[in-house]
Amino acid sequence: MNGGKQDSSGLDNSDQEGLNVVIVEHEERSAAVMFIKRSVQVAFSLWVSPRVALYYLFGRLLGPQAFLHASESIGKVPGLWGIYCRQAFYRATLYSCGQDCYFGWLSTFSIAEARVGRNVYLGRRCSIGFADIGDHVMLADGVQILSGGREHGLATGSGETHQEQAREFRRVTIGEGAWLGTNCIIMADVGAHAVVGAGAVVTKPVPPYGIAVGIPAKVLRVNAPASP
Repeated sequence: MNGGKQDSSGLDNSDQEGLNVVIVEHEERSAAVMFIKRSVQVAFSLWVSPRVALYYLFGRLLGPQAFLHASESIGKVPGLWGIYCRQAFYRATLYSCGQDCYFGWLSTFSIAEARVGRNVYLGRRCSIGFADIGDHVMLADGVQILSGGREHGLATGSGETHQEQAREFRRVTIGEGAWLGTNCIIMADVGAHAVVGAGAVVTKPVPPYGIAVGIPAKVLRVNAPASP
């Protein structure tokens, strides 16, 4: 007999606590599973090769815009099929892209010069500009990494609109193991193992192991690693 107290719903307190909190443990994959996964990845590399070839062909006609169009197109492919398609496509087209990255549905890159490390996780509807994303970085849904904070010219008196002025792209670096919360906007570097809260707007660099929240984001504390 369960020793928990029952409420009006007929569930005891211990059952309700289990319904409110779900813990997903990390599972190590066996050698057999990894062999199957690598075989699937090779198959998808062959499957998307015509799409990659078409992208390079249109690149000669459209220039840099061809990459954004290709990214938007492959970003719309749903399900596990889409994840493997995006893995293969970005490994073939980005400046660099490590193994076993997860690119969520409707997530896009705007510039082929972006770099992505190993085991990176991008949630759904992320938008990535001129970025350098380290190994094991996690991006929740809706994260935007801009190409710096001053992409458009702000000169006055020149007679040119903001669209007509020269644009400047600066690489934004996200350090290894960082975690970026839902819908945050990143305009400056984020250090290794740092955490950026949901909805935050990062306009100044976040140090390694820092925890930053708010608009504009402010560093609440730095969780320095324990000494060995």
